[in-house]
Amino acid sequence: MAEELNNKEKWILTGYDLFGRIGPEALNVEKLSNIVGLNRSSFYHYFGDIAVFESHLLDYHISKYQMFHDIIKDYDKFEMLFEDDVMRHKEVLAFQRQLLINLSVPKYNECSLKARTYTEKKTYELWSAFNNVEKDSEEQWTLFRAIRDFYYIHYGQADGQTDKTDPKDVLVLLHSYFSQNK
Repeated sequence: MAEELNNKEKWILTGYDLFGRIGPEALNVEKLSNIVGLNRSSFYHYFGDIAVFESHLLDYHISKYQMFHDIIKDYDKFEMLFEDDVMRHKEVLAFQRQLLINLSVPKYNECSLKARTYTEKKTYELWSAFNNVEKDSEEQWTLFRAIRDFYYIHYGQADGQTDKTDPKDVLVLLHSYFSQNK
C-alpha cells in the first residue's frame, strides 16, 4: 500500500512540475510515463484518464495554497512573503502562473480563484501597509490584484527561460514602475 501511494504521488508531483513549467499541453501520459519511470498502465490504474489526473493536480494546487496560508498567517511585513518559507515553493508560483495564462479554461480560472482565497486577504493586508494605502479602498484592491497577476505572469520569464527570474526581481520591477508613476 505504501508503494502504491508513493507511485501515485510520483505521478502527481511530476505532473504538477510539468504543468507549472510548460502548461496544460505537458499533460501527456507517454511523456509523464517516461519521466516518472512507470508504465502507462500505472497511470491509468491510479487516474483512469488525463481529466481525472488534472483534477488531482488542481486539488493539489489548492492544498499548496492552504499551506501558504499557514505559513503567512503570522507575517507582519510584506517583504516576508519573499523569504525562504515561501520561496522554497517556487513550483507553486509556476503552477499559478500557468493557471493565469490559461484563465479562459473555466476549471483553471476556478482553481486559481479558489487557491487565492487562502492568501489574498493576508497578502493584501501586508501590501496595503507596505504601500501605506487605505485598506478598504476598492481602487486599491483592484490595483493590488493587477500587480499580483502581473507578478505571476512575469514570474520565471528572464530571457525567455523559465525558472531564471528571482521572484524578488519581479517585485523590484513592480516597485520601480510604481515609484516612477507616483
